[in-house]
Amino acid sequence: MARAEKARAVVLGSRPLGEADRIVRLFTRELGRADAVVKGVRKTTSRWGGRLEPFNVVDLLLHPGRSLYTVTQAQLVDVFAHLRSDREGLTAAAIVCEAAAGLTPQHEPEVRVFALLRNSLRQMDRGFAGRAVQSPLVLGVLLKLLHEAGYLPVLDQCAACGSGGRILGFSAARGGLVCGDCSAEAVPITPEAVTALLEGISLPLAELRTRPASPGVGEALRDVHQLYAYHTGARLRALRSAAAG
Repeated sequence: MARAEKARAVVLGSRPLGEADRIVRLFTRELGRADAVVKGVRKTTSRWGGRLEPFNVVDLLLHPGRSLYTVTQAQLVDVFAHLRSDREGLTAAAIVCEAAAGLTPQHEPEVRVFALLRNSLRQMDRGFAGRAVQSPLVLGVLLKLLHEAGYLPVLDQCAACGSGGRILGFSAARGGLVCGDCSAEAVPITPEAVTALLEGISLPLAELRTRPASPGVGEALRDVHQLYAYHTGARLRALRSAAAG
């Protein structure tokens, strides 16, 4: 019988399994991204309480199976109670957790991604101004996740020709900002959005949290979403839903 594994995890999300169980999607510090069964969690008499709700940080004991782990113990580490009382905070958390799941392979430890994800939720729990889809904090987290995955957009020169010409567009296929000569397949970009992209990469999350939401950030976030979709083949449902709302 395989030995149980101890892991600290961010709960990314969950889905029902049968009548009483759930499958939780986890990002763990020790095992990377992993899915696990939680037996009996949907029963009214469940012993799990709210410990395995999305966005919690938990210490787990996981028993490996053929394709899924099984959670046998769970202890709360972080709950982020303020975040749960704020609609935009929940939206922001859903966006970054979905992005982390989409950008990381299963069972490959990524300690830096785990730390980034936990710190992101901690900052969101402290509150930010405006809508999640125009938040410098959300934009910064997505850019930093793309950086960890090796997909950081080119922002210091034209991604197509390498020149330092005037930047007029953003191209997901080219991998970043493009100049006027290379902008035929790009979407136009404003100087405000370029500034938001540069700040999202360079500034720490704590500083991004205090920056005001703006249309320029929203524009930059749409461009980064296109880049995410280009590399993963999928769009972020949480972001699309929030943008449409």
